[in-house]
Amino acid sequence: MSKHSIQINSIICTDTSESGVKDYDEVYLVCQSDGGYPIRIPAGVNASEKMTAGDVWTLSNLVLNYEYEVLVTLWDHDLNYDPNFATYLQSHDFRPGTGGGSIRLTNHNGADYTITYTYKD
Repeated sequence: MSKHSIQINSIICTDTSESGVKDYDEVYLVCQSDGGYPIRIPAGVNASEKMTAGDVWTLSNLVLNYEYEVLVTLWDHDLNYDPNFATYLQSHDFRPGTGGGSIRLTNHNGADYTITYTYKD
């Protein structure tokens, strides 16, 4: 039984991983609570959120339940017909807490995203 929950409020794009190639990333999340089954947001093999610098993806109903930790991973879905070619952007492992805030995630290919969240404990 889950003891904790967190609401992911939004994903904010400061810069994409596609700088110089195209102006946007096709972002989706993979969320995994306590090492269980991964959940893809948005659902569907070809689903993603098109994001450019300055965009905000609002996720008003994304509440994740967990006992120990929940891993939230951002991916760029470049080839919608083959998920094996998705580009890893960054991830964060949320553990029990209170309040809310934001976590900025950057990587070597220029991707710069911020996750805003609220603990629902």
